[in-house]
Amino acid sequence: MFNQKKAITHPASFLRKLARFTLMALLLCRIEWSIAAVADAMDRPAIASNLGAHSALMSVASVGDHYIAVGERGLILRSDAEGKNWQQRPSPVSVTLTGVSFTDEHNGYAIGHGGIVLRTTNGGEAWQVQLDGRTLAENLLLEAEKSNDQEAIQQANFLLSDGPDKPFLDVLVLEREHLVVVGAYGLAFESEDGGQTWTSWMERIENPFGLHLYSIRKQGERILIAGEQGFVALSMDDGQSFETIETPYGGSFFTAQLLGQSDIVLAGLRGNTLLSNDNGQHWKIIKNPIGSSIMASFIHSNGQVVMANQAGTLLGLKENRLVPLTRKRLPPLTAMLEKVNGSVLALSINGPVSIDVGDFK
Repeated sequence: MFNQKKAITHPASFLRKLARFTLMALLLCRIEWSIAAVADAMDRPAIASNLGAHSALMSVASVGDHYIAVGERGLILRSDAEGKNWQQRPSPVSVTLTGVSFTDEHNGYAIGHGGIVLRTTNGGEAWQVQLDGRTLAENLLLEAEKSNDQEAIQQANFLLSDGPDKPFLDVLVLEREHLVVVGAYGLAFESEDGGQTWTSWMERIENPFGLHLYSIRKQGERILIAGEQGFVALSMDDGQSFETIETPYGGSFFTAQLLGQSDIVLAGLRGNTLLSNDNGQHWKIIKNPIGSSIMASFIHSNGQVVMANQAGTLLGLKENRLVPLTRKRLPPLTAMLEKVNGSVLALSINGPVSIDVGDFK
């Protein structure tokens, strides 16, 4: 006999299923829209704006007698020697740019979302696209098919099908034509011809879960890569091979520094900072009075490691502790460098900030 009770769906159950279905549909639409939005921004020049110097900026480089900063919506800004007056420069893309680095006063590279790599040969006045996420995946697939590397073929097909929305997060420029870029989902690539062709470093780095790579640093033949969930990889042979380094912290490291022959400094989520004096064999936990994520660091000309956090504070590394160097409350900081007079040019979510911190004594 037909059981009517089993055949009837309870209204509340039906509504829950409908809600789940609607949520999944919205999420899929949002993902597809996000990929499409990134792809569109990759092909669209940045919009001219008078608000560049008050926008979120992500990276800055010293170029001769001026500075070049990059940030959201494809912004590229140039300043004078003091870092006070900023003017926008044409950018061929509207994706967020996350890093910029120069080898000399003419030649430099910028990286960003959508697998974008830009190059300039005239000090940042004009930029050309050297790589984007679509081209990267297509070239990887061609190389993998030539070598019949099934794992590489699978990886390239995934990148193609998943869309060109993955950002590069740091760039290491070694020479005028030689650079390495790292980013989300374990992306790591090298170019020795100014970005015309690329070689994957991903098979050299043991990162099976595709953890994001936030920072890459070089000192001598040591190359350090740091990322999410405590991921750290160290090369002692100029990047030919990497060893995964265990750390006592499982959160993300957003910045790192290499000192001397064997010292490593890592810093990141919630202000967690670690120091090793033996290339990662042993670690010391650095005391930090501010539990805010550290987003950037650099080595001052006096040898001190200086860090910037999301609480808008500069911190100096002194022995086994971090000491605040600034008292004035600033916006969340994203990047910084040392100016000629020893003060700091910092970037924030509200634009550039000049910080006079004296001699860091």
